[in-house]
Amino acid sequence: MSVYDIANRLSKSVKESEEYKNYLEIRKKIIANEKTKEMLMDFQKEQIKLQAKQMSGEELTSEEKDKLENLRELIELNSDIKKYLQAEYRVNILLNDIQNIIFGDLELGIENEVNAE
Repeated sequence: MSVYDIANRLSKSVKESEEYKNYLEIRKKIIANEKTKEMLMDFQKEQIKLQAKQMSGEELTSEEKDKLENLRELIELNSDIKKYLQAEYRVNILLNDIQNIIFGDLELGIENEVNAE
């Protein structure tokens, strides 16, 4: 069996997993409700913007921290968004675990060889 055949079987298995099915189900609910979808997207945009700022070495202002916390609290009140974020997190864990299994033991690059000398 070729590597590509195995990859296609893995892709099919991921799509059939409970984690992915649950994610698709709640995602469909979010998309169907424009207000909920907009609230989620606003939260994610703000979160990404502030994470990018932090990653570039900048400190968040107290106003930015407060704004993000207020958005989080608002999100917590919406059970569909909360379920969506939890389902998305579980799918990401699944995919990260698979990536670690597949690539964890591979020796890639030359830095390992340089350090071994």
